[in-house]
Amino acid sequence: MVLLPTGKMSTREGTVVKLEDLLKESIDRAKKVIEDKNPELENKEDIAKKVGIGAVIFNDLSNNRIKDEVFDWDTILNFQGETGPYIQYTYVRTKSIIEKAGYNYQDIQNGIVLNNVSTEYLQDKDSQNIIKLIYNFEEILKQVTDKNEPSILSRYLIDVAKAYSAFYNSNKVIVDDENIKNSRVFLTYISGKILETGANLLGIQMPDKM
Repeated sequence: MVLLPTGKMSTREGTVVKLEDLLKESIDRAKKVIEDKNPELENKEDIAKKVGIGAVIFNDLSNNRIKDEVFDWDTILNFQGETGPYIQYTYVRTKSIIEKAGYNYQDIQNGIVLNNVSTEYLQDKDSQNIIKLIYNFEEILKQVTDKNEPSILSRYLIDVAKAYSAFYNSNKVIVDDENIKNSRVFLTYISGKILETGANLLGIQMPDKM
């Protein structure tokens, strides 16, 4: 059951919301947040659509199927909370970091090999945490399928986004040592790719910028 912060939805009390109206409201709210954060951003309409719809989808699929779901705008559109926009924002950050490091995201995606990438240069706690999460991706997808429970994937994506944020806050990606730089760039790419793939499986599209 979907609940409002004030209680249950009710036809009698006029608190039932049509999905079409809900999505439109979410897109409008997402656009306002984006305009406040980045007024010079291009293609705000398209980005707001991806963020707004993604926020609703993630809020729904991040809850266990047998539990009630509380729908609150301040929660689902929080770019720093356990939300769809947070996952999208982290993904966009990975792309931005790769570009600032002097690489083309599309080239890496197309198989352009970075020189001397190795876990030898990723031995710190935060790097290892992400590597372990990435390694578990296939198992997570198996659990989602076996249990028919998409919230397992939603929770996992939040964990990956948080882990990458911790890694980024404790490790400079753009450093003089080429081996360390390339290894951290590749870890950044893989982290973003996991977020993108997982979100797409949930039906959420990723923006290129936010």
